Amino acid sequence: MIESFNLAIAIPDSALSDEMTKRDKTIKVSQFARACSIFRVNQIYIYHDDTSPPRSNDYHLLKTLLCYLDTPQYLRKQLFPHMKELEFAGILHPLKSPHHKQRQDAKDIKIGDIRVGVIVDIKGSLYVNAGLEPLVKFIGPGVVGQKVNIKFTSIYPILQATEADEKDIKGIYWGYKVNAVPSLLTLLKRINNSEIVITSRKGSCLSSIEPKFVERMKSTQRLLVIFGSPQRGIPEMLTRTGYDKDKYGFMINMFPFQGTATVRLEEAMLGTLAIVNHIVNR
Repeated sequence: MIESFNLAIAIPDSALSDEMTKRDKTIKVSQFARACSIFRVNQIYIYHDDTSPPRSNDYHLLKTLLCYLDTPQYLRKQLFPHMKELEFAGILHPLKSPHHKQRQDAKDIKIGDIRVGVIVDIKGSLYVNAGLEPLVKFIGPGVVGQKVNIKFTSIYPILQATEADEKDIKGIYWGYKVNAVPSLLTLLKRINNSEIVITSRKGSCLSSIEPKFVERMKSTQRLLVIFGSPQRGIPEMLTRTGYDKDKYGFMINMFPFQGTATVRLEEAMLGTLAIVNHIVNR
């Protein structure tokens, strides 16, 4: 079932290096976020591209905007105060994922409803800002300033909630998490119990390995799809580290006979995830 499938992607911190202005970089990150949300990506790993010069500004822009876009709009001002990375965030389209609830009348809240909120301290007691007019009394341990998924245990006028667990959200796409890793090699060594797909123009055409890939997908619930940088592909990156690029079962060219000299990362992401979505749903 697609609902229980865990899909992760990995992109380099040089992912924005082919854009010259902050505005264009911001739009590209939005395209990444939209593709990931459309196809229910659960994890986005940002790995350091050690074949490129350090681009700390690009990395912070990439991570900040991905987290910002995944945050419900009613929490953005609280979690993201005035930041230079958000200069052009106002032009971006919202994701409208299931966890991006609209502001609603507190009287409409039902027991068992799930919302995203931020824990706040009011005179020594914990409450949650969940995008409702009143704050919600939080039952249980919590950390002030932490983003948390809550499940309502009582209704208006005495709104109370506890932290929701995974089974409360099971079957609902609840956005992606963003994690940074020191290098692609580090990520590959950390990943366990997951099939890995390396996207590369030098890989096998999907049509030639599709039966094998489909069969492997039947026996796993986790997939990591790795994308290269605008300048270098994954085989080159791994070769420079001395790591065997053939260790993994699937290095796939998702765009055989492409009609352009290059496939931009945002295009590769959207196209690849669409293909993966089709295969997983089989």
